Amino acid sequence: MMINPNSLARRGIWRGLPWVIAGGLVLRLLVVMLTERSLHSDEIFQYVEQAHRLTYGYGYVPWEYVHGLRNWLLPGAISLVLSGCRLLGLTDPALYIPVVQTLACLISLSAIYCAYLIGRTVCSESVGRLASVLTAGWYEMVIRANAITPEIFGAYLLIGAIACLVIKPGYRSALLLGLCGAGAIALRLQYAPAVAVVIVMALVYTWQGRWSRGQCLVAAVGFLAVIGLVGWLDDYTWGSYFVSYRNNYLYNRVYKVSSLWGEGPAWGYLADLAMYSGGVFWVAIATSLFSRKPRPWLILALLASVVVPHSAIAHKEYRFIFAAVPICLLLSAFAIDALWTTSKEPATSAARKRSQGRRNWGRFILGLMAFYTSGVLLVTSFFLDPQADQLQAYLYLNDQPELVSVLNLSSDWYHTGGYYYLHRDVPIYLPTHIDSLQADEWARYVSHVVCDRDQAPIPEFTPVAQFGKLEIRAADRPPTARLDVETRYPPQGGVDGVYTPRVTSRF
Repeated sequence: MMINPNSLARRGIWRGLPWVIAGGLVLRLLVVMLTERSLHSDEIFQYVEQAHRLTYGYGYVPWEYVHGLRNWLLPGAISLVLSGCRLLGLTDPALYIPVVQTLACLISLSAIYCAYLIGRTVCSESVGRLASVLTAGWYEMVIRANAITPEIFGAYLLIGAIACLVIKPGYRSALLLGLCGAGAIALRLQYAPAVAVVIVMALVYTWQGRWSRGQCLVAAVGFLAVIGLVGWLDDYTWGSYFVSYRNNYLYNRVYKVSSLWGEGPAWGYLADLAMYSGGVFWVAIATSLFSRKPRPWLILALLASVVVPHSAIAHKEYRFIFAAVPICLLLSAFAIDALWTTSKEPATSAARKRSQGRRNWGRFILGLMAFYTSGVLLVTSFFLDPQADQLQAYLYLNDQPELVSVLNLSSDWYHTGGYYYLHRDVPIYLPTHIDSLQADEWARYVSHVVCDRDQAPIPEFTPVAQFGKLEIRAADRPPTARLDVETRYPPQGGVDGVYTPRVTSRF
């Protein structure tokens, strides 16, 4: 589809856009206020837990941070926020966690603005407006807005790069394109094919004369600056340039460690896009491919560049292709607009009926998306564990002045809130740590036990609080000893004792 940035320059930004963004913010903040959960353990232990460890000096160290598979870019950025909270005296997890989540929600609003810019530039003003509304209200964009993971923030940067590519070119937008494109790759290397599509289009625009060579050079400088920063950060934190990316490939692709968490079929992501959208995304793709209007080839190419490379990886999780969600929402906006609108009033009765049928299909798809997203938001917010028991239990323990140590009998370590939620520099024991002890010996080492409510009575422990199916039991007297075991480096089957770290960690 041809883009005419000069005609867009004469059109002002839609006056309703601030209201759409405000509505999107309200929905996102409601999730922060009404829920306390993580949709995947990586959201806590790979990023905010490591930021807590940087800021306060203690926390879990998962195997990825022993073997050097993670770049410190995202945890470092979160650590700056936690350090700011610390300076302001916001050292209670009940305070700094909402601050971090709210900032994440504010950053997520950029996707709404970018969706509008991309939609109206690549397609039409009506598509841009509809794309902004869908991005503001679609349930996946709402419930994941308070999470900070590479695939989510990488998606925001990718969408930002696309917006900078298609709007009227300038040196500022060129610099942002380079920064956002490189940032998307730095956070999620698997987004590199999508960024490559953006780079190729930028080169095409330069060849066509729509971008000047100076603007292209500015974009390249911004891109290389971020890549250089990421390489230096790996050297500073792990002792070698870009080693986290090399080790990630080595362990997951060569050693196939990721297969420990399962493998999926090549078509798995295609099924996920259908299931998690109620089939709407596939209708949008089909409509975009066969529409009589000029097809949004750039958006379709970007979708393919996200889904196809990820499909070639054996270990699949839907969260990995989060960038496909805002792209599919753009295609959904195009499909609804293509079905709903006509270029002119049909002349014949049969043509009018066909036109009305197309409009009805457009209304149906829009209604289905509204119904689907409102239903999912309602179910996930009020019925599917909106207040995760483990997280609530650790927030409660944070306020207990007699807390000396914790014994967690209820779940694996990666299903808890970690020290990011506990925020007390005390040992957290697991069943493997006390397997040589009898239950009547626990009170000597443990001040609080987190267990299931149907757990058999524990000698010298009294229930003091309940959270859903969990119960917290406190020792009748303070512990007098500490177990001589390592509790900060949790066990990882299939890795421990098999591979030797190839890095020397600074932290």
